[in-house]
Amino acid sequence: MLTFSLFSLYYLLIGLASATVLPSTNTTLEVRAGTFSNPLNQNRGADPCMRFINGRYFLTSTQNTNIQMRSATTIEGLKTASPSVLFSDSTSGRNFDFWAPEFWFLNGRWYIYYAVAGNGDDNTHRLHVLQGGIDANNPMSGSYAYLNSLIPSNFNAWAVDGSILQLDSRLYFIFSGKTTAAQWTQCTYIAPMSSPTALSGPAVQISCPNLPWEIAATPVQEGPEAITVGGVTHIVYSASHCSTDDYQLGMLTLRTGADPLVASSWTKNPNPVFTRNNAAQVYGPGHHFMFQKDNQWMFVYHAKSAPGQGCGDLRTTRVQPFQIVGGSTPSFPAAVGTGVAVAEP
Repeated sequence: MLTFSLFSLYYLLIGLASATVLPSTNTTLEVRAGTFSNPLNQNRGADPCMRFINGRYFLTSTQNTNIQMRSATTIEGLKTASPSVLFSDSTSGRNFDFWAPEFWFLNGRWYIYYAVAGNGDDNTHRLHVLQGGIDANNPMSGSYAYLNSLIPSNFNAWAVDGSILQLDSRLYFIFSGKTTAAQWTQCTYIAPMSSPTALSGPAVQISCPNLPWEIAATPVQEGPEAITVGGVTHIVYSASHCSTDDYQLGMLTLRTGADPLVASSWTKNPNPVFTRNNAAQVYGPGHHFMFQKDNQWMFVYHAKSAPGQGCGDLRTTRVQPFQIVGGSTPSFPAAVGTGVAVAEP
């Protein structure tokens, strides 16, 4: 029979091989050197965007009153890194509501895409873009200035979670928008871009929630994030209402060589690809962002540590590795609980 010390060593070795160290319980543990544990914050960790750039991690999440970013050389270090406010409405006298900022380096500059509502009126949420500095290694260098809204000519309606699809040297804007259906319904849309700050055509609805796991509380597809690997393009999105414990990830796949602006070019995976894990006390995981550190794929997402915590500030940021299977398909692991030691990539 293994002693406790040998048992722990065994799982440490397994973790080094698989990038995750799983202890025997989900209780909070002291983080060992070379590992991190989730969550990375205690509140306001929803809708995260994270990148690894030239030796440092950079992280944003929904803060409501402003857009801020933090940076550290390790994932664990993000917990104590001081945030820098990159954009705020503090001098405007109006009550804005900033959601889901994403930072992208395109054509030699940093841009932040985000949704905002004026005077606290959720019905006015629309998508906008900020322009930042030119240092490719540091999205926090230089100031960010407001450029313009990104409202398609045929879709001046509630829209959130703007992101970028880069395909064959072309840019596309993908987002979640509310339809005119009697029941609140959010679908996935795409629009062509002529530059990082301008749309060049109307929005096209490419997918709507219609499967049982996409319609908990209300039918929702949101948080679309594109990934192209092995010549195959996917959009991984969040499904069901964020207030539910069944918020989860689904996936669309673009047929090889097909036009991304045609709805029939996209095929929906019939099953979710990342879900709640009751055994680990992880509820409502979703609104992710995928990135790489060297050859390791990682994804950052938000989740809740108890059932029934809704869509508010109790959502926290978590990070895990994921794999590419068959050379082209993302494969996400089971969600790990709070305090579980995960190997730094």
